[in-house]
Amino acid sequence: MLSHIDRVELYNFKSYAGNVTVGPLKDFTCIVGPNGAGKSNLMDALCFVLSPSATTLRGKDATDLIHRGAQRKECAVTAVLCHTTPISPAAAATATTTTTTAAGQGRDTEISFTRAVDHRGRITHKINGEPVDDQKYLAAMSNFNVGTRVNNFLVFQHEVEAIAQKKARELTDLLEQVSGSAELREEYNRCKKAHELANQELTTASAEKRDAVVALNQMRLHKKEAEKYEEILRRIGEERRDEALVQLFYVESNLERQKQELHVFNEKLTALEKSIASDEDIRKMKREYAEKHKTYLEELKKVRKEADALREKHNTLERIKASLSHLKRQHEVKQHGLDNLMKTKNVQSREVQRLEEQLQQQKAILMAFDERCKKEDEEHTTISGSLTAEQLSEYRQLRKEAECETVVLRQQMERIKRQQHSLVEGQKQCTIAIENVRSQKQELQQGVQRSNERVAELKHRMSDLQDTVEELTRNISQKRADLSQKEKRNREREVELARIQEQLHELRFIKENDKHGSRMAGALQALRALYGVRGRLVDLCTIPNDKYRHAVTVALGKNLEAVVVDTTETAISCVRYLKEQRLPPMTFLPLDSVKGKEVNDRLRTFGGTCKPVVDVIRYDTAIETAVQYALGQTLVCNGMAEAKHVAYGSEDGERFKVVTVDGSVLMRNGAVQGGLASIQSRARKWDEKKYEDLRAARDRLLNDAAGGSEAEMARTQCELRDMEARLEFTHGRIKVIAAELQATEQKVSNMNREMENQENEERTIEKRHSTYESELRRCLHELQEKRGSIVRVEERIFSEFQRRVNIPNILELESYEAQILRERAEKRQQIQLLVHKLEISLEAEHKRIGMQSIDDLRGACVRLEEEIQKCERDLAAYSEIVKTAEKKQSQSRDRVSEAKVQLDSLEADIRQQSRTSEQELGKLAQARRGVTALQAACDTLRLQRMNILRRCQMEEIVLPFKPVEARGVKRSRAAESGALTQSEPFVLPEDAPAVAPTKQSQSSKSHQSTATREAQVVVDFSDLPEALKEAASDRTHLAAYKQRTETLLENLQRAAESLAPNLKAASRFAGSEDRLGFSSAHLEEAREKVNKAYSEFAKVKELRTQRFMETFEKIAENVDRVYRELTLSTRAHAVHGSAYLSLEDVEEPYLAGTRYHATPPLKRYMPMELLSGGERTMAALALLFAVHAVSPTPFFVLDEVDAALDAGNVEKLANYMRKNCNTTQFIVISLKDQLYHVADLLVGVLKNKQKETSSILTMDLRGYPF
Repeated sequence: MLSHIDRVELYNFKSYAGNVTVGPLKDFTCIVGPNGAGKSNLMDALCFVLSPSATTLRGKDATDLIHRGAQRKECAVTAVLCHTTPISPAAAATATTTTTTAAGQGRDTEISFTRAVDHRGRITHKINGEPVDDQKYLAAMSNFNVGTRVNNFLVFQHEVEAIAQKKARELTDLLEQVSGSAELREEYNRCKKAHELANQELTTASAEKRDAVVALNQMRLHKKEAEKYEEILRRIGEERRDEALVQLFYVESNLERQKQELHVFNEKLTALEKSIASDEDIRKMKREYAEKHKTYLEELKKVRKEADALREKHNTLERIKASLSHLKRQHEVKQHGLDNLMKTKNVQSREVQRLEEQLQQQKAILMAFDERCKKEDEEHTTISGSLTAEQLSEYRQLRKEAECETVVLRQQMERIKRQQHSLVEGQKQCTIAIENVRSQKQELQQGVQRSNERVAELKHRMSDLQDTVEELTRNISQKRADLSQKEKRNREREVELARIQEQLHELRFIKENDKHGSRMAGALQALRALYGVRGRLVDLCTIPNDKYRHAVTVALGKNLEAVVVDTTETAISCVRYLKEQRLPPMTFLPLDSVKGKEVNDRLRTFGGTCKPVVDVIRYDTAIETAVQYALGQTLVCNGMAEAKHVAYGSEDGERFKVVTVDGSVLMRNGAVQGGLASIQSRARKWDEKKYEDLRAARDRLLNDAAGGSEAEMARTQCELRDMEARLEFTHGRIKVIAAELQATEQKVSNMNREMENQENEERTIEKRHSTYESELRRCLHELQEKRGSIVRVEERIFSEFQRRVNIPNILELESYEAQILRERAEKRQQIQLLVHKLEISLEAEHKRIGMQSIDDLRGACVRLEEEIQKCERDLAAYSEIVKTAEKKQSQSRDRVSEAKVQLDSLEADIRQQSRTSEQELGKLAQARRGVTALQAACDTLRLQRMNILRRCQMEEIVLPFKPVEARGVKRSRAAESGALTQSEPFVLPEDAPAVAPTKQSQSSKSHQSTATREAQVVVDFSDLPEALKEAASDRTHLAAYKQRTETLLENLQRAAESLAPNLKAASRFAGSEDRLGFSSAHLEEAREKVNKAYSEFAKVKELRTQRFMETFEKIAENVDRVYRELTLSTRAHAVHGSAYLSLEDVEEPYLAGTRYHATPPLKRYMPMELLSGGERTMAALALLFAVHAVSPTPFFVLDEVDAALDAGNVEKLANYMRKNCNTTQFIVISLKDQLYHVADLLVGVLKNKQKETSSILTMDLRGYPF
């Protein structure tokens, strides 16, 4: 026993007032005294100082431990532990006086542990009188194996039976604390939960895969239904296309007939123009103007197309630049990663080479060692070879005798060897752990360096991207301001144009459906050119308030369209011209001859809504005479009642002509006339002048829009969208880099903390390694002492035998052989262990070298370089294309400007030279009216054709278009070819239906010479069946065909509606296939995750089970032995009890209970609850002593554990303690004389009732017989 409690010093602790010293305590000390004297307070003092974490102290607060009558409200308990260090006699002779020495025994070193409580209840700790914190206090106590895991050295009163009555689960918890497997409980639960979660994820992945298979099959059915639906839609489209082609063929046939008639009229018009010799120059100039105007329009259209194409090229060029920049950034990142991997690979390759060299070297050393051992065995002479059979038999008999006499010493040597082996293993584990910690520290340092480089790179890239964002933001703001101004102007123009178009749409219906008005307008234009007429009253007057339009129309009557002229001669000439030209008659009002009555001012005083009609219109004062003649004294009122009152209700009987705002007229003779429909049609005459003004305003707005503002705005919008896309992409890159930067910085912080933890762990392991070294030296010293004792015994036994067989020292020879074998085994084991470690390290290094990732990165870099080269080539080529297009557009704009200047000059010349005679203009006007009528008919048919095309565009019907034929090849007429095969050429608008090129258009390779011909197409009727052409021959056949087609389309539409397919089935079918592939990959990942989680769980489970079972086996082995000793009868040595431990779960014992069974001597088995109090106490003590044997402490303190024992059991307990007190110090509080009379020291506790204090008396019993 190397450590024990020498004494306990109390200061004002509970019932002990002042300074009280208990001791010096012996190996077996009993504390006795009457009840209430303070024995348990002494037990509390030991618990307080030796077990800081104990919760069994009696008292609610720490101040309850202070003696009530203490002047200074503080207390302290000091336990002085004496530690014996073995020394040699020579060292004992030179020892100082501070320690107690004995030759051959050792040196005693005292260490005092003090815990004190002040008046505030604060607890302080001291070691050897110096204050320390609680951690250092516990660490110092742990050096004596006190308070490491379970405080099993303190057994309080009435706790013994509770140990025996512990439930199975509680007993398992006790074993877990003793074995240390409880330390792995959290890790075990975490790994188990991870394993269960991985299994759940595997189940979920399996279900997802099954759902994906079901969804794929369902999408396959939907896809077939969608294909059937698309077939019906295809038939519907073909029928609609044939219907549209039949209608177009009908329109084109009528158009062809109208164009033939127009050709005849044009020939007549040409003949008339040729007959007018004075107008030849004008006609030439007009033709020249028409050709140049056509060329100008073509060039302008070409410039717009070139501008659109140039804008697209610019956008494509910017996209190529953005792609090139992105590829370069990706290549830089990949190349940096490849360089880092190559550096790591080189370092790992050198490490692999070093390990392989060391492995080969150690294998060679092992082979050489085996050869040397074999050679030594051949040369060495053994004991069996030196003795005869009789001598060998005698030697063996002496060997047995020697072993019997030294059995105790050998057992002690085996115990010391086991302890030495445990220390050596612990030392090796510390060395390995230190190497692992240093290796991890080196890897963490390299990782921190790489991460810092990555952080610097990311910050630099972040700065570049932020500069780019600022530049793009400025450019976007400027572009948006420009675009806002342009959009504002365009919106204003579009609003004005929409308003004008809406008004023109209403007025155009009037004008196009009034053929008589068209003739009259042509005649009026001719009269204005010939005779300078002023115009019609309806054109010369305006009505500010539209409310009076009907009233003024009725009031003017037949004079509404009367023509105002200056003189009567002019009127006569105009009438003669109309007759000669066979034009409808007109009414003329010559200003020099017509007379009208001025409005009497009295009429303006009637009140109400009555007023003269003259006052509700506006006109030029030059035509006032004509207005007065047309309107006279006519009045206007709002309602019919008021009108009747004004017309016929005068007191003097005077009657007036009155009109109402709804168009009714009350005549002087009492007649009432009016009709809203006829009045409305005549009132529309006021809109003709407005129509001409609106058309002029529309043309002006369209010219402004055609000037390039829309194209410029579209180009600005495209540039703005491109910059916004680049800004959004840059913001996305900033977010990604910021997230990566944050993650990298967090990773660096985590690695730094991990490095600090590794350093702390390294210091802890080194401290543990030093402790192992000191304990190992102590074991070696004890082993040498035991071995010397055994040698002395064996020399005494073998001395006579050695002399007879003439062997100087047979024991030395035997020891030498055993030592040789042992050293060889240890040497071989060390070499093999080193070889195994090198093989494991080599295998780990091979796994760390990832050639696959290096090859992947290298391949990615090569691919990126190829893409960068290709992108650079594309950039160079497209830059040249853009330059060429810009140059071409500049030339086109110059041509358009030049053509505009020529047109303006030519138009001015035409106006200056335009003059003609009266008859020539009449004939020419009549011819032109015929041409105009036919052209209008042709335009109507073309409009019908365009409406059909737009309807096809709305219904997404694809028609067979083809470009026009090359210059010089005229389109075959129906009369020449016998059948119409194609329509006339026309310009396909931007919103027209999609083009379905025919075989001829696909095979044609002719070059068009002008931009107009390139933009013109024709409808190809060559593939139209003859039956359909026959259906388009007249209106009757066409109507019957349309009725049949509508019926068929309705049937097909109903069939399509009955299907209700999923039109996205094809795309979703591919998505379902992708989902199935993803779910399969997810399932494989889940399986790998389950395997990994199970592997980690199995490791923790195995380690926890190993710790628990090792402790359980030791306790189970000791508990029966201890119980046998405790229950062994003093009268019949063969009578004893038995005890054993059993597990409810052998595979994972810490999850279930542990059952403890004890059978007293000469009794049958029964549950622990049915045993007597003494029997349960003996069983509990056996379990406590067995646990103490597994986790031994230098001392054992028991408080009246023999209270329930009879005299016989007390005697057995005393004998057990007496027998084992040389290895463990026993301090027992007892009232049984059978126990304390065998102790080495009696400590008596007495109570001074007057002072309410406890005192101590001691008595050494070692000089008295038992």
